[in-house]
Formats: sequence, C-alpha cells, structure tokens
Amino acid sequence: MAESAVTLDLRSEPASRVQSAAFYTLKSLTRGGTIVLLTADEPSLMMQSLDLQLRHNLAWRISASAQGWRVEVQHRADVAPQDVLDLLTRDHKRLDALLAQAMQLVNQGDIPAATPLLNAFAAALTRHVEAEDKVLAPSFGVPEERNDAPATIMQREHHEILAQLEVIAESLAEKMPQAGEIGAFCAILSGTLAKHEYREETNLFPQWRRALKSLPENAQTELLARVSSALLEPVSIISTCATGQCGMQF
Repeated sequence: MAESAVTLDLRSEPASRVQSAAFYTLKSLTRGGTIVLLTADEPSLMMQSLDLQLRHNLAWRISASAQGWRVEVQHRADVAPQDVLDLLTRDHKRLDALLAQAMQLVNQGDIPAATPLLNAFAAALTRHVEAEDKVLAPSFGVPEERNDAPATIMQREHHEILAQLEVIAESLAEKMPQAGEIGAFCAILSGTLAKHEYREETNLFPQWRRALKSLPENAQTELLARVSSALLEPVSIISTCATGQCGMQF
C-alpha cells in the first residue's frame, strides 16, 4: 500500500450516510494516492455507483474481515487494466481528452497547433476502431443478422465516425483552413463519440464481458496483449506529429 494512504472508517456511520461520506473523501483522490474505506456492509454496489459518479476514475480491491469490509481505492490510472474491456474504457477517456485538447486550440483559432493533436487523435481513434472491429468482434462473435444487435450497431457507428474524421481531414487540407468550420465538425464528432462510447460501455461491453469470462485465462491474457499493443502505440505519435511524421496525416 502507498505511504500516502488515508483511512476512512465508515462502520459506525448510519447506512444512509455511508455512500455520501465515501464520495466526498474519494473525490479528493489523486494520482499516487490510496484511500482505504472500512465498511460494515459489503461495498461492491456502492463502489460501482461511486465509480460512475467519479467518471470511472477508481480502481479498488475489497477484502473481508471479522470487523467488516475493507476497500483499498486507488486512481484508475495507477493500476494496470484488469482486462481488455477495462483497457478499452480507459482508451475512450484518452481519446476524449485528446479531442478536447485539440478543440480548445481550434476554438482559439490556432489551427497550426491543433493540427498535430488532431493527427494524433485520428491515428489513435482509427487504431481503436480497428481493434474493436478486427480483433474483438471476431473473437466474441458478431450477430450480423440482427441490425439492432449491440455489436452490429457498434460497427455501423464506426463507419459514421470514420466518415466524420474524413470531413475534418478535408477541411484541414484546404489552403486556408477555417477554424469555425473545423470547430463545428469537431463538435459534431465529439457528440457522436460520446453517444457511441456510452452505448458501447452500457450495451455491448456487458455482452463481451460474459464472452471474455468464458475464455481460458491464457486466451484472455493474449487478447489483452494484442489490443494493448494496438492502442498504446499512438501515444508516441503526439511527439512526432509536430515534425510531420504522423502515420495518418490531416
């Protein structure tokens, strides 16, 4: 456990106040820190609710003792992904942050500074889509006969997302790129991504998690390694885009 661990004993708190007390303490959790919660009741559902409130930034381990329950909580970024779906969810956050950073520059009218970030975002998003479509969907099966199946919806929305990327690329390729136009296209893409990620995490990932658990442990590890290799590579693109060496140029 980290030396910066803080312990919050909630065992004597009224049941109606336990979650709110935990929330206000966990709200202050930062990278490198650890908070230990002691509870009288099994805390799994509470932790899932708190993680949702805190934008999926928590990682925790629960253990039982004669005195109740102990939850060791860390920032999610400090803990290795539990499985391939945890990795994908983290990558959603990474993509959102990268696009938001680029949009801030676009909205300031600084297209030269925004372009390398948009290049990095495009490369990372394309790799993310390919990992889901070409690695995970075949591994877990895609019921293509059903247009309303979550995996089918995912792939259909991927086509739309990539088409929106092309529109941004075309705007940036113009002789005099217009910040207002590019900003509008980025805002549309941001909204599309937000809805898409929510649908994936809510409707598709639970199905994939059940399929994942049915695989042997070595197959789960191999799948995590394959997707991790595909997703983590774009991190280095941010430093090379500025020199015009991006693999996917706008």
